[in-house]
Amino acid sequence: MSGAAALPLMEQPRVTIVIPVYNGADFLKEAIESALAQTYPNIEILVVNDGSNDHGATEEIARSFGTKIRYISKVNGGVASALNLALAEMEGEYFSWLSHDDLYVPQKIAREMDVVWKRRDKRTVVYSDYSVFTTSLTSSVAYSLRTIDPEHFRYWLTVENSLHGCTLLVPKAAFIECGTFDETLRTTQDYDLWFRMAKEFAFIHLPEALVNARIHSEQSSIKLAPIAMAECNTLLAKFVKSLTREELVLASGNAPAVAYAFIARNLLGRGFYKAARCSMLEAYKSLGYTNLRTGVDALWIFLRGRTFVFEQRLFMNSIDDFVRRIARKVLPTRLRETIRASLARSAVPKPILYPSVDTVRNLELKDKFSEVYAKNIFGGSDSLSGAGSDLLQTEVIRHEIPRVLRENGVSSMLDAPCGDWFWMRKVDLGIDRYIGVDIVDALITKNQIEFGRKGVEFRCLDLSKDTLPKADLIFSRDCLVHLSFRDAARILQNFKTSGARFLLTTTFTKRAANVDLDHGFWRPLNMEMAPFNFPQPIEVINEKCTEGANQFADKSLGLWRLDSITVNEKYLCA
Repeated sequence: MSGAAALPLMEQPRVTIVIPVYNGADFLKEAIESALAQTYPNIEILVVNDGSNDHGATEEIARSFGTKIRYISKVNGGVASALNLALAEMEGEYFSWLSHDDLYVPQKIAREMDVVWKRRDKRTVVYSDYSVFTTSLTSSVAYSLRTIDPEHFRYWLTVENSLHGCTLLVPKAAFIECGTFDETLRTTQDYDLWFRMAKEFAFIHLPEALVNARIHSEQSSIKLAPIAMAECNTLLAKFVKSLTREELVLASGNAPAVAYAFIARNLLGRGFYKAARCSMLEAYKSLGYTNLRTGVDALWIFLRGRTFVFEQRLFMNSIDDFVRRIARKVLPTRLRETIRASLARSAVPKPILYPSVDTVRNLELKDKFSEVYAKNIFGGSDSLSGAGSDLLQTEVIRHEIPRVLRENGVSSMLDAPCGDWFWMRKVDLGIDRYIGVDIVDALITKNQIEFGRKGVEFRCLDLSKDTLPKADLIFSRDCLVHLSFRDAARILQNFKTSGARFLLTTTFTKRAANVDLDHGFWRPLNMEMAPFNFPQPIEVINEKCTEGANQFADKSLGLWRLDSITVNEKYLCA
């Protein structure tokens, strides 16, 4: 025992663990038990029932702990109102929020109080890493955050969405000085407050996973996903306007105009168009006190970011207008003409070096693709699935896939593999059920947190051997091209066994022959050629691929009935 926990009890600051709950009989008992199991001795546990209407089930569980906790019941008003009531009632000097469906590790409070003790600074907010799980802690996935300088925290909060509110330990004085949770916000009340606090208090990262966050279909982040997107858009636009020039320069290492341009590109990639537009306008305003080089840098960032909103015609027009205004302001006429001519010839950007595929070639499938995504080996600037998954390369199929599903009476689809869901999130499939599967645990966990909702779910499965959920159609883009004939055959057999009716998969229609993967990590496959020998497809959708200077213009999606496909026995027995 060290730090604050080593002090006599009377000298240890009291910490209040606040558990807001609404209809939480399913997980509340486990959450309270994890709070009671804390090794830090001077704690108070305050459970606030936010008007549950589950016939007393939530209240019964809370009251079963007797005097070990304090229990308050109120009319329903949302999580922010429950937290604010707890702030008014708490007796501790420090506040720690625990969602009723999450769990603390036993050392959570002790380790964070130790950070406060060592810093000798009461104006400290501590946050930590966390793990995510669904049903069992044994299969949890750890999320390790980057350590950010406190001076850069508000910038980081703007460009990343990875902080978990239940990892925080906050002095009560911070609420007194900076205010409480905004009760008009249903999903972003925490980020709104942390951003305000970070202007006055130092947010310190403790690189240990101290919270186990549970994912389930009934949690508010999933059920209120559309509201969350709208609130995030508004909140992030507010963040952009609130960042000072000093914060921008120090955190990004760039002049304000370039920093705003990078933020805009980041927000566009995350789907926050309103907030991105706000950042673009701030970049334009910043050009008034910048030099020519900086203006050109900002202009180039916008030009590179065009594909993020390829399908957003109205927004695309605003970007074009914005780019022209920047160019007129910072570039001489002759230079503007030179750039226009250069862009017309499609200038080639400077290549970015990514880890070599040699580092993963001999790994098993799960380890191989986990490394691919962890190290961005495919080198995608927009999607970890590679350049072929950006919005430009998927423009055609984003429009065509819903049509194919509709015309073939498809009501459920298995996306195998789903990758990081960068482009698919923008497609209105018009079906009852979507299941995205991938072999990478962290990727699936992230997808489920951010995009899971009613009718949309994600599962971690090995396509070559795990039992697949039944769906009308299996969509498998850019999958078999990365696998040996043997692995591809095993996956195709598993597709057939699943009971699906259709397979929509990648095929390169002009290739005269297929080669096995051997020492490579990708090659084009024509599924009508040996060893696959698929029959003529029901339909072929040419993707109009422009990668590799149009070397893969025959890249297509082919639609087949799975019962018409015969898997080569030679490779199943290998």
